[in-house]
Amino acid sequence: MTKLIGLALSGGGYRASLFHLGVMARLADEGELKNVQALSTVSGGSIVGAFYYKLLCEELQKDRILSEEDYRWLMKRVISEFVAVVQEDLRDRILITGGISRLVPEAILKRLAGAVSKVVPALNPAVLFDSKLEQGMRALMFQHTVLSDLMVPPVHPGNVKPELIMNTSILENGQPLFLSTNTSSVLWRYNETNHGLSAEEARHLPLSKAAAASACVPGLFDPIAIPFGDRMVHGVDGGVLDNLGGHAIQLIKQEGMSVLVSDASKPLRLENYSDVDSVESFLRIQDLFMNAIRDLRVEGANETLVDMQKDIEGINSQVRTLAMNMRTDLNSFTEVEAYSLMYIGYCACGQEMSKWKGASTLEAKTEQVAGGNWPFMSVRSFAEAPVPEYLALLGEKSKKRHLLSNMTISRFISLGYLLLYAAVFSYIGIHHGFYEALWYVGLIPVVIISVGGALFIRRRVASGKRKGTVASLFSEYPQ
Repeated sequence: MTKLIGLALSGGGYRASLFHLGVMARLADEGELKNVQALSTVSGGSIVGAFYYKLLCEELQKDRILSEEDYRWLMKRVISEFVAVVQEDLRDRILITGGISRLVPEAILKRLAGAVSKVVPALNPAVLFDSKLEQGMRALMFQHTVLSDLMVPPVHPGNVKPELIMNTSILENGQPLFLSTNTSSVLWRYNETNHGLSAEEARHLPLSKAAAASACVPGLFDPIAIPFGDRMVHGVDGGVLDNLGGHAIQLIKQEGMSVLVSDASKPLRLENYSDVDSVESFLRIQDLFMNAIRDLRVEGANETLVDMQKDIEGINSQVRTLAMNMRTDLNSFTEVEAYSLMYIGYCACGQEMSKWKGASTLEAKTEQVAGGNWPFMSVRSFAEAPVPEYLALLGEKSKKRHLLSNMTISRFISLGYLLLYAAVFSYIGIHHGFYEALWYVGLIPVVIISVGGALFIRRRVASGKRKGTVASLFSEYPQ
């Protein structure tokens, strides 16, 4: 096999992120992760791809050549830290903070933030009004990292740093925006032509904003504003134009580069309608549209596809089906769900690796790590021969949702707040005066709901960590 690999990580929320971790772990075991020259990511792929790349950049600042074992150690660190992230409920955090932020008009919040920033100069009031998705990613994953932090070359000349490309779709002109960490990449020429954005102007873009722009699902999250110079564009989920991420790699593909696409996108589900309304048909058309784009991308490119849509050696078909139909949003995943998706990605990648290196490699490598070198190997026996409790943990949240659950929940919450506060504010204002109404309906509820929301999130997180652990499975089914 050639020593140049272009790796594309598809969209699909946290489910895709976890599947991709298994794929990357397999590449590390095969000694191929260090040979990845380009890492193109979309949506859920961008979340985990940026998370991995940030930690990789830290390792590349050490003055030594990274070995295959170093890459395996790095992936174990990524897995450990990312599992902790997905057990935090980012979706609920966004919905709750989004609802709270709409309790008080933005103009009043800006004045309050401006007053506080005068007392605490370190506070940047503009950060408070960033997208809630961006704020959540900043708090949980990327902190204050900016793109320029990822553009620093390796300290040791023997290490090769891959190019990270986060794909987003720009609303203004319908063209893709390729946020690349390689300032001399040909992709910046496309960006300058389509958007007038240069690599230099993007250097100070927060990593949380770049990842959020790639993962910003239309209708669920507000578009992400991407400012540069005196201009601004708005980015939404990169999967709108290419949910696989392979297009960017084809644009920069070097001679002899093999392209591997890790595809965890949700398969098109067969439906049987007795009656269908306009909203449901609109949502269905979106699914059809996305599936058609995927099929065109797969058929038109010479790429190796690693996915869950075909049989995988070592994975029970029922387990694979449950994993394939897991939710694709950003709410919490249990340890069992996370490790199962990783193990499936690991085996699926191994199956494709066997075509490159020979069938004996698949068996040898799988046996090599069977002792538990990877944390997700703890679910191996359950994935091969599932017990009812294990299947329940994989399937308990995969039931068909009510139509309204596919709508923008934050909008319903905001509407409820608006109607309630309008009624209460009017009543208090009429009977007690405007300032009394502003006090009781403005500041006090914000404090109460903020504290209540924080406690609610902590309880949900603690509940998610207790429920669905591998330890609970072993307590009932000792190995």
